[in-house]
Amino acid sequence: MSFLEGLRGALFSLRTNKLRTALTMLGIIIGIAAVIAVVTIGLGGKAAIMQEMEKSGVNLFVLYGKSVGQTGQSVGERLTIQDGESLRRALPQVKTLIPTSAEYAALEVNQKRSSAMIVGTPPQFADLRRREIAKGRYFSEEEFSADRRVVVIDQTLRENFFGAGNPLGQQVIIQNVPCRVIGVLAKDKSAFAQFDVGPKNAYAYIPWGTWSDIFQSTRVDQLEGATYLETDLEGTISSGKRLLNVRHGTTDQYEAFNVQQLVQSANQITRILTSFIGLVAGISLLVGGIGIMNIMLVSVTERTREIGLRKAVGAKERDILVQFLLEAIVLSLVGGIVGIALGVGSAQLVAHLLHWPPLLSGWAILFAVSFSIGVGLFFGFYPALKAAKLEPMTALRYE
Repeated sequence: MSFLEGLRGALFSLRTNKLRTALTMLGIIIGIAAVIAVVTIGLGGKAAIMQEMEKSGVNLFVLYGKSVGQTGQSVGERLTIQDGESLRRALPQVKTLIPTSAEYAALEVNQKRSSAMIVGTPPQFADLRRREIAKGRYFSEEEFSADRRVVVIDQTLRENFFGAGNPLGQQVIIQNVPCRVIGVLAKDKSAFAQFDVGPKNAYAYIPWGTWSDIFQSTRVDQLEGATYLETDLEGTISSGKRLLNVRHGTTDQYEAFNVQQLVQSANQITRILTSFIGLVAGISLLVGGIGIMNIMLVSVTERTREIGLRKAVGAKERDILVQFLLEAIVLSLVGGIVGIALGVGSAQLVAHLLHWPPLLSGWAILFAVSFSIGVGLFFGFYPALKAAKLEPMTALRYE
């Protein structure tokens, strides 16, 4: 018997029992669809996370003392303006490096009070953090150098104090010091927003010298910077921490944060979740394979007389084996193809709804097809072998 004859026989047998064939393929369809969908959605989610990280800039970093914000922080461990200047001179790969300081305090406008994190920064802060201005502007170099009493607020403070009104030009009292509102920041959607401390989305930004005058402090909470090249980031951070320890006579007292850490953590979480859900989907594939074996065994029992008749008229064991194996392979392969289409369609729909980039995984599709054929071969072999080993006379007498 040729391969084509065996294939036609297998297709005829499967068409004869359409409902049973469809139900048998269902486990394979669900398993393959789940594997394809999980891998594709996982890749899309990973790409979406990368896009969000890149909005912040993957070459950004923050240097800070491990004891920052603690009451026990010694004066010798505190960062200073001179630290930033020294690091800029020593690290030519650094494009920007600015000091920032923050203090939680109450603000007042027309007897309305609201608490926020007051951040002292240079004018480069908005560009470094890639913060967009929703209204007005950020303070200039001239205002920074002259320690002008100007403030840029976020959306939360704008709503708390001014509602739908225009905040520009209004006075905000910070620690009994009036500051003029010159700008309103758009909502921070960058990865660095997760590193900010204090009440979420309640920030006011003023020139660092003004901040120092208001809070009577020259401390620097952190140094924020960016390298020219992403590849320089790790080395720059290591050198920066080492130089800070040398300047302050300390040992391992400074830490760093960068967007790449978030990328690595997000990738690891995505990989773990994808693997776990993929494992669950793989179990459904196993169940589908067991279903194929079960149905094939039933088919052998039902067609015992047919097998005996075919062997009586000259069919060889190999012919019977090939036909039943082909039936199992066709079941799993058709189920795999339908599952691939369903999985790809589901993943595309999820990507569209979540605004993720739809990324198809070629290796996942190849795995799905190979696994489908493998399931047919593995779970169909025993029933096919059982059918091929039937004695003709015993099979003919079977009722």
